[in-house]
Amino acid sequence: MSLEIFRAGEPSARPPLLFVHGSFCGAWVWAEHFLPFFAQAGWQCLAVSLRGHGKSEGRRQLDSFGIADYVNDLAAAAAEFESPPVVIGHSMGGLVAQRFVLTNKAAGLALMAPASLSGLGGSLMAMSLGRPHLMRALGRVQTGGMEPEDFEAIRRSLFSKAFPADVALRYMPLFQRESMRANMELMAPQWLYLMARPSLPTLAIGGRNDDFVPAADVRTTGMVWDAETHILDDLPHAMMLDTPWRVPAGILADWLGRRFGRS
Repeated sequence: MSLEIFRAGEPSARPPLLFVHGSFCGAWVWAEHFLPFFAQAGWQCLAVSLRGHGKSEGRRQLDSFGIADYVNDLAAAAAEFESPPVVIGHSMGGLVAQRFVLTNKAAGLALMAPASLSGLGGSLMAMSLGRPHLMRALGRVQTGGMEPEDFEAIRRSLFSKAFPADVALRYMPLFQRESMRANMELMAPQWLYLMARPSLPTLAIGGRNDDFVPAADVRTTGMVWDAETHILDDLPHAMMLDTPWRVPAGILADWLGRRFGRS
């Protein structure tokens, strides 16, 4: 597969950073703020759009791709580096990152609102009861039949209340369908895959009121990996795009500095 890749920064004595996006989007979510921020801090950075996402090949075959395919894409991107990377995954990308480090060398693991290891059933049930408008909107995203009110439901759940509506609406057309196969795989518990997990420096970040990934799920993932875990108030799911993006970026930068050295 021909993959869309965003690159920033130069190689250094510290490990490179490999960013993987979540469902319904592409590597562009990292290119807005995180890539220039960490490149300026002296880190070599790479963000990949998984097959069928962004401008990567495979959009027509999207529904046939699963998590294992996405792990292969991450491995292909990591092959550009001269040393094992710190893998940074958001939402579904957090699960892809965890699966990646089971069979590929990595220096560390950073998980931002990672998809639940227990499967998405509980999250979807809570969403259907507490955010039915969001549930309907996501369903219409998958069928390609979005309506104007769907944009508003998704905007309110992805971004903070203070986030400028015009900026959110600029991002909205960049979001897309997710693979049906990948969605089905995300519904299943992931515990068996992680029984042979490596011991890695790990960071987990979540939002206390995230509509997509409950804070309890982030804490559970953090415990599984013995991670340094931060649960923050007023942190939206699209934490790398929203107005307070410097908060999670700062936590990640501090953790990277303490674990792998500062520039």
